[in-house]
Amino acid sequence: MPSPSSLLFSTIPIVCLLFNSCFAAPHPCCPGSQHLVAMMTKYIGTFSTGKDESTVCANAGNAVNAIKSELNSMPECQSPNGGGSGIMGEIDAQLTTSVHMKMEITNDDGCAYNLGFVRAMFDMAKSAAGHAGKGAEWNKLTNDFDNQIDAIDTLSTELTIFVPNVHFQDPRSANSAHKKVPSPSDVRTNPGEYSAAN
Repeated sequence: MPSPSSLLFSTIPIVCLLFNSCFAAPHPCCPGSQHLVAMMTKYIGTFSTGKDESTVCANAGNAVNAIKSELNSMPECQSPNGGGSGIMGEIDAQLTTSVHMKMEITNDDGCAYNLGFVRAMFDMAKSAAGHAGKGAEWNKLTNDFDNQIDAIDTLSTELTIFVPNVHFQDPRSANSAHKKVPSPSDVRTNPGEYSAAN
């Protein structure tokens, strides 16, 4: 389990929240998307089925606190939509538009909100990784993110916790720049060093 220390939106392209030079949402060859993928790999394995509610909610809360801290330190693009604060704002806006979610947010622990937030981040990371390439490493990483989404969905059903989905705009078709996107291990080691222009 990751240490606490250690969308995309239906209208706004994901990666351009982070870097103005990106073409679509999400776009892993852009530096912002690479930061997102690298960040979320640390949370793979956080959620698994069969856990009790207190454990699930504690894991979700710890993950959200750590993710938000990292998002706050992400660089912003030149447009007013950019940076990790833009991502958090959009996720919050979508999560709190549900009547059920508003009721859950008033609870002391905010477990439904936290699960919804982490699910949204895994969904962004899955889209970013899946758009990067079709190699075995990228496919595995995409599946790992998808498995965490499935685990959250299963846990929410098992524990009767309403977790709304945050909706994302699908990325546009890949271009020739994707041929130069490094492997996931390179992106995890040096996120943001590779762009569509490389």
